[in-house]
Amino acid sequence: MNTIRQVPSRVKTKRTETNLGAEREHFDKQQLSSISKAINSNETPVKEKHARRIILGTHREKGAFTFWSYALGLPLASNSILSWKFCHVVHKVLRDGHHNSLQDCVRHQSNIAETGALWVNLQDRYGQLVAIYTKLLCTKLDFHMKHSEIRPNLEASDEVLEHAAGSDINNVFQLTVEVFDYLDAELKLAETVIRQLNTSIAISTTTSGQCRLAPLIQVIQDCSHLYHFTVQLLFKLHACLPADTLQGHRERFHDQFHSLKNFLNKSRDMLYFKRLIQIPRLPDSPPNFLHASALAEHVKPVVVVEEEEPPDDDDPEPLIEVSEVTQPSLQVQPQFDIFDQTFGPPNGGFDERDIQIDNMKREMDLLRGRTGADQIRGPALHHSAEVPDKQPGGGAGGPASAETARPGGE
Repeated sequence: MNTIRQVPSRVKTKRTETNLGAEREHFDKQQLSSISKAINSNETPVKEKHARRIILGTHREKGAFTFWSYALGLPLASNSILSWKFCHVVHKVLRDGHHNSLQDCVRHQSNIAETGALWVNLQDRYGQLVAIYTKLLCTKLDFHMKHSEIRPNLEASDEVLEHAAGSDINNVFQLTVEVFDYLDAELKLAETVIRQLNTSIAISTTTSGQCRLAPLIQVIQDCSHLYHFTVQLLFKLHACLPADTLQGHRERFHDQFHSLKNFLNKSRDMLYFKRLIQIPRLPDSPPNFLHASALAEHVKPVVVVEEEEPPDDDDPEPLIEVSEVTQPSLQVQPQFDIFDQTFGPPNGGFDERDIQIDNMKREMDLLRGRTGADQIRGPALHHSAEVPDKQPGGGAGGPASAETARPGGE
């Protein structure tokens, strides 16, 4: 026996379109709310729950179209803190968002560059950071568009890096220079942030300090991979080219090695990072590229981001808006998918109509009980009303007999 209720196809299509439209409207509202709460002028770090919703939104729609449709309306030219947090969210979207987010961000790369140009010549501490951050983001976009094998989160295996470098030593040389430039942009941002801050414990625990430090978590993640790439590429170059030819590469690597080591050591001492990220340690001295066997001693630095417990949401946004219901039994409404809304809930589930029917049955039972009580109580009341009329020694015509006898007696 077919238990599925037959519903006209036009009705099903209309219901589906209505539900999809409502779902899309709610998604847009949630994204707008998250973007406005993540990117604002308050000197506080971007809240992870808001950034996470934005990132999940890119995976849901397979791109960052909605993010950019709202981000383009932000008044970036009016406030440097707002621009700084905008750069931070773009960085997170590139690293953790859907892979199509890269193309969406490239389409708006000119907007990112213009934001940096607005602040580069102004005497504003956050404005200086924004100018440097936008250059880093543009460098990141250019690199990953050119080397699409390497994802923007830089989590690429040695085989993927080998494929990106190719077999032509000139390409390997050029890729090494590009990785150097990439790492320089990351380190410049990190060094500028730390130079602006007093690196004491007190500063790293204030909201104003954390607002500047928060993006450095993504910088640390990027730098760990870029450092590993440079080591792999330089050993590959030294296996094919004379040592004298690569003297400039070795010197540049040594400068970056000490800058990165200093940055990681300072970050490791800050309380702000201790609860959020495990920062790796670099070796005491850089690898010796003149000895091929030194590659075996290289250990890839690994950054571990601590999984935070999802905080209690102070502004919960339900997936489906429901009207307020006064009955306690209806305060929590079960939610079903489009199939359930069209054909009814699965076996064992409750439909809203079932709940209404149960309520009506209970009301009818109460009415029946009251009707039965009235039927029992009715004859008794009627009987008690007749009893006072029957006086002792008289009948129904007693008073009339007395009225008749009075004239005769006179």
